Amino acid sequence: MKGTETGRQLRWLMILRVVTISTLLVSAFAIELLFTPVRSLRPLFILAAIAYGTVLLYAFLERWMSGRRSFAYLQIAGDALVVTGFVGITGGMNSPMSFLYLLPITVAAMLHFRTGGLITAVGCWIMYAVMGTAGSRWAPIGRLMDMVPETEPRATFYFLVVHLVAFLAVAVLASYLSERLRTQGDELAERRGAVARLQALNENIIESINSGLVTTDLSGQINFMNRGGAEITRLDSGKVLGWPVERLFGLKPGFLLDLRKQLLANRRFRFEEWFTTTSGARFFLGIAASNLYDRVGNPLGFIFIFQDLTEIQALEQEVRLKERMAALGEMAAGMAHELRNPLAAINGSVQYLRANTSPDAETTDLMDIILRESLRLDQVIRDFLTFARPGRFSPERADLVRLFQDNIKLLTKSAEFGSNHRIQTVFQETQIEAEVDVNRLKQVFWNLATNALKAMPDGGTLSIHLEAPEGEGRIRIRFIDEGRGMGDREMEQYFQPFQSSFREGNGLGAAIVYRLIEEHRGKIGVQSRPGGGTSVVIDLPGTSTATRDATTMEQAYAAGGARL
Repeated sequence: MKGTETGRQLRWLMILRVVTISTLLVSAFAIELLFTPVRSLRPLFILAAIAYGTVLLYAFLERWMSGRRSFAYLQIAGDALVVTGFVGITGGMNSPMSFLYLLPITVAAMLHFRTGGLITAVGCWIMYAVMGTAGSRWAPIGRLMDMVPETEPRATFYFLVVHLVAFLAVAVLASYLSERLRTQGDELAERRGAVARLQALNENIIESINSGLVTTDLSGQINFMNRGGAEITRLDSGKVLGWPVERLFGLKPGFLLDLRKQLLANRRFRFEEWFTTTSGARFFLGIAASNLYDRVGNPLGFIFIFQDLTEIQALEQEVRLKERMAALGEMAAGMAHELRNPLAAINGSVQYLRANTSPDAETTDLMDIILRESLRLDQVIRDFLTFARPGRFSPERADLVRLFQDNIKLLTKSAEFGSNHRIQTVFQETQIEAEVDVNRLKQVFWNLATNALKAMPDGGTLSIHLEAPEGEGRIRIRFIDEGRGMGDREMEQYFQPFQSSFREGNGLGAAIVYRLIEEHRGKIGVQSRPGGGTSVVIDLPGTSTATRDATTMEQAYAAGGARL
């Protein structure tokens, strides 16, 4: 690096040398034209030609000697000789051009600092002394133009001492300034490097964090978004520049005014918002906003840090649901035993009165209502017991394809299955075996299938999918209907007890399904939108031992038989 810098300086020195020589030549031509000297200025022109020759020589040697100290000293020595010749032909020791010695001395001090400057100063003084004591033959042009008189011995001593002191002083001063300049240059380069490294580190940190980061000006216009923000929002960072922050997060007008009020009371304001991407995907974002200041505390705008909390929100809902289920389960276990005995007594008493008395028609209707409602209440109590104490979990090896096919046949004969209903099955394999509790899985199937049929009172297709993704060690079951669908609020409450969407339901079917899938160490989720049907997805652990004679089977069942 240092050799490269020295080579660059020497190339600039060669350019400066050509400019200086050319300037002297132009000056010589001007003198010859204006003063018309008696003697020719040919010695000066010869010296200029020699100087041009040295420049060409240096350019030729640069290919092999570039960056070497010897190459620099060679050029400095050549410059000193050229200056000596120029001083000699312009008056010798009395020449007014002796100050030109300061140029090679300064250059040496810049390139090689104090040692190089002092060596060059002593060398130039020796050349000056030798040239000055050689006699008047070195000054033909100077005396020709009556510029300087003959030099006396005392004056010669004076010039030598003065020039020695001047040369050494310039060498020391130039080397000192050069060293200071080099030190400050090194410090500046080090600080620039530190700033560049710190800036790169900050950029790497900002671009590497998974959280989204957006900064705006005081008016709320976005001027930066990091890579994490682009990944969360599915938007290009450059595309959102200049957008109002309300547009990015789908906030209401006037949000910035409320934000300023909040930040006056607190240094940080946190809120949560649903975000919809351009593709229609929805994410639940947790957003923290704060003021953005410069180093002296002047406000620059706002900074927003946001994270995708969709999974966390789902886990929170799952925990809340489990807590509610646990509480209701305990209550259900206690209520069931307290209610079933009185209910059985009521039911038995009504049946006895009906059989041993002759009630009128109105009384008979009332008795029928009592019996019907008591049976309904007994069913609710049974569901309570299933929900609270489902019994011992008894897994066994079973073929899920055969199990579902048998239940579909029963489903087509049920009261919920209408003439406009169709059932379509998509089984990835002809046989999928897994360790499950058969009775519990039958109940899961029946509850989800009947709910799907109830959601399609005017008819529609219920699609039942059974898959065993290869290498994933799980089994996936999907129930997809074409019913009325559900909104966000209904989906949140779908697996909660007593949240039925149907008039005749008790709101325990989906809760029981959730409990049974949980016992299988599986997961269940629901996706729906108003008017767009509902999809319930179940993931059960286990590896299937399947034979793939056919990758997909589709069966369509309708009232009265099966249509292939």
